[in-house]
Parts: sequence; C-alpha cells; structure tokens
Amino acid sequence: MGRAVFDEAFGGRVRALLRARPVADAADNASRQSWGTHDYDVVTLALAAIDTVISRQGFEEEVTYDEAVSGLARLAASACPEQPSEEHEAVARYVIDALLNRREREAPFAYQVSDFSLEPDGSVQHRAIAVEFRLLSEHEDQQRGVNVLRASADAINALVGGLEFDVEDEQAAVELMLDRQLKRGAFGQAEKAAERSRLLSVRYSDELRTLLTDTVRDIRTVLDRWARDVPAQFERNRVHLEERLGAEGRLLDHVRSALDTAEADPAITAAAARIAGLLEECRRRHTELHGRLVGARTIFLDEQLRQSFRPIGGLRNPDIADGVFLPLLTMAAEDAAEPAEAFAVFAAGPQVPRIVRFADLVDDLLAPRREPRIDEPPLDDEELGDPDPPAVSPEILAAATAVVDSVPLPARLSVLLLAVRATDLPGELDRGAVERLVALAALWTYAPESAEDFSTAVDTAARILGPAAVVDADGTLIDVPGWSGDDLIVAEDEETLARWAATSVQEVS
Repeated sequence: MGRAVFDEAFGGRVRALLRARPVADAADNASRQSWGTHDYDVVTLALAAIDTVISRQGFEEEVTYDEAVSGLARLAASACPEQPSEEHEAVARYVIDALLNRREREAPFAYQVSDFSLEPDGSVQHRAIAVEFRLLSEHEDQQRGVNVLRASADAINALVGGLEFDVEDEQAAVELMLDRQLKRGAFGQAEKAAERSRLLSVRYSDELRTLLTDTVRDIRTVLDRWARDVPAQFERNRVHLEERLGAEGRLLDHVRSALDTAEADPAITAAAARIAGLLEECRRRHTELHGRLVGARTIFLDEQLRQSFRPIGGLRNPDIADGVFLPLLTMAAEDAAEPAEAFAVFAAGPQVPRIVRFADLVDDLLAPRREPRIDEPPLDDEELGDPDPPAVSPEILAAATAVVDSVPLPARLSVLLLAVRATDLPGELDRGAVERLVALAALWTYAPESAEDFSTAVDTAARILGPAAVVDADGTLIDVPGWSGDDLIVAEDEETLARWAATSVQEVS
C-alpha cells in the first residue's frame, strides 16, 4: 500500500470526491421512479441545475425553485419528447429535490469517511470522520419577497474541480493562466479558465452577502465579527476587487485583439465570444460587489441604529390555546396579521425569516394524542399529615432579596453573586444557599419552563428580582469561581433592558 493514503491532503481528496455522491445516489434511485425506464440522464440534469443556479447567483434575479424546475423540464422534454409534460416536470422536480436533499428536509448531506494515520511504530490507526455539506439550498430574497436557490461552496468546488482553496489567490492564479492562454491562442483552454473565474466570483460574492444578511436580520449575531475581523476583511476585499477589475479589463483587450488578428475560423471566433461573455459577467459581478462593499459600513451603522432602539422581545409563557390560537382563529385575516407578526418577531428576532419548515409543524400536529393522566383521588383531611416545610427558608429568601435590592439594575448575574459573597449576612445563614437562590431566580426568570414547580419558581423569582424583572443573555460567559454558563443580564423591566442593550452596542461600535 502506498504512503499517499497517510498524507494530510488525502483526506481532502476523499471529501472532494464525496461531493459527487448525492448526484450518483440520485441517479441510482431514479430507476425506482415511475419514469425510471426512460432515457433521462439525472447526472447531466443535476450538473445543469447547479450551473443554472450559479449563472444568476448574486444578481438581482436569482433562480427560484419553479424557474429551475421549468428549465430542467425543457431539457428532459428534449431527451424524451414522446413522454407527457407532466413526466418531464416530475423528473425536473426529482433532480432539484435531490440536490436540496428534501427527502431529509433539506438537511446537509452527511457521510462518514475513513482517516488512516501511520504511527511511529509502523502500525496503522483508523478513525471515522463525519463529513457534512450542501449542494443547493433555499434562501430568502427580501427585496423580491420570494425564496431563491443558491449553490454552496461545495457545489462550486465540485464544478471547479478542485479541493478547498483561498478564493482570492485562486482567482488571481486563474486570471494569470487565462492571460497566458490567450496570448498563445489556446482558446479552448482559455474558455475553461474563464468559466473557472466566473465560478470563483460567485463564491466570493456569497461571503459578503451572508455577512450583510446576518447583519440586517440580527446584528447581535455578527457584532463580534464587525468589531474584530470585518475591517481587515473589507480592506482585503477592496484590494482584491481593484486587482480583478483591472485584470479583467486587460483580458478583454486580449480577447478583442485576438479576434482582430485571428483568421476567420468559426470555432476560434465562437470560443473568443464566449470568453468575452464570461469575462464581462465577472466584471459585472465585481463591479456590483464593489458597490455593495462600499455601502457595507453604512448598512452596519443603519442596522445598529435601527436595532438598538428596538425592544428585546420576550415571551411570558402565554396560554397558547385560550390566549393566542382561539382569539386569532376568530379574527379576520387582515386583523390577525399584525399580532401574528408581532409574535413571530418576538420568537424569531428583529427580522423574521421567510423560510420556515412547515413539515416540522405538520409532524407535530399529526403526532399521536397524549393520553390524559388520571390523578389519584386526594386523601381525606383526617389522613393528611403535617404540611411539608418550605423548600426555601424565609430567612434565605429575605437575604437573597436584600442582596438584589442593594445592587443597581441592570446588572449581570456575576455581579449579584459577588455581592452575596461580599455582604454580611445575618446570623448563621448558609451563604452558599443564598447564592444558589439568586442564581436560580435569574434562571427561572430567563427560562421558567426549566423549573419543576413552575408557579412556585416564578413567584419566588418575582419576589427576589421584582415583579416585572426580565433576564436576557448575550453570549458572555460567567467568570465567577464555582459557576459556569452564560453571565445573564438582570433588569428591572423590558424597557430598562432595551436601553442597556442599546448602550452596550454603541460602546462596542
């Protein structure tokens, strides 16, 4: 056995080969479809679908699911014109659904590969590695109000035919290679290089679009990136785009000069025209991307201002049946839209995504009905013993309340816990019990569903923190010996918490 299997690059080659497996599986399973005996090339249709999505990815009119199905149906019709149009559409939907992995509710494709390593003593060690990736995925186009298809980096890499790469370095190398091929008249190879450059442009623009989409949806999820990584990234992007636009202009000049000096060979003329079209598309993508890059900081500042003054949503365990669903079901559709949207905003964040997994809701609604629990009849009064002592003594409850009252809110949980340790407690109270009760009060307010005795927990938390207290988390970890997890934020009410969050965002910016 050769030693190449033990090299680090070998695993990358295996993962690159694995990207084609979903397409191969779809081709194998096609034989079990009602149209499986007809001459439909699922592999070619799948590659054509990915290429169609990439050709418009990043532009204003990205490909929708129905458009992709319609395009593949036309190809299927040309393969089997004698079959009905319903079958052509069924073939197209099968291919698109396979690339989306709709059979698994659009989850990533998941496989296991083997990784072999050679130990110093000559023995071979084996371990299984999980590999997950997507080919196509659905995304929300907020401007058009529709869902569109986009190819993942794995799909683009599969079309490019390489392993993982740095987009900027790869694109510069491709354009240098294209320049040399045009100079020596190798138009066939130059066309392949131009197509490769177009695919790299699509992947490069996706990185910026993802960042801006997350910023508009909920700036808190990318605030650390804006503070730490994004400024340097934008500077690299700006330099890269300037280099690419200059290089593409020079390459277009080469193509035009080659057409002027070339003999009237139809093949050369057609290839040069296709190369020019690909380069024009790359330049158009990079020009548009440069404009988005220039306006990216403005988008960040606008979203920071908009979302800073938006109250942080919170749900206080409503009565779903009588308090939510029944009133909504009795209202007219136009009247129910506003409260339904408000509920969705509180549940999903500042900007509600368009794509929701309806299949999950259907499964929950179709789940078997839970059998009602029949409680044992209560004991007669004469059989009742002495009442159980309270789980928390009044002295500990009073001490926890006094500590919280002594700390100005909003405050983090770590500040409250350190205040317990610094306070002179009366008598011989268990300081650890007071500390645990303060932490539990914050946790019960943040996630009341986690309490075993809901009503008692909520009442106790309200007595310690206040009747209108709210608790939120921003990802900061607690740094107090003996405790771990989120350093929760405790505020007197939602308005106070919103002002605190706005001040924190402004300080970070």
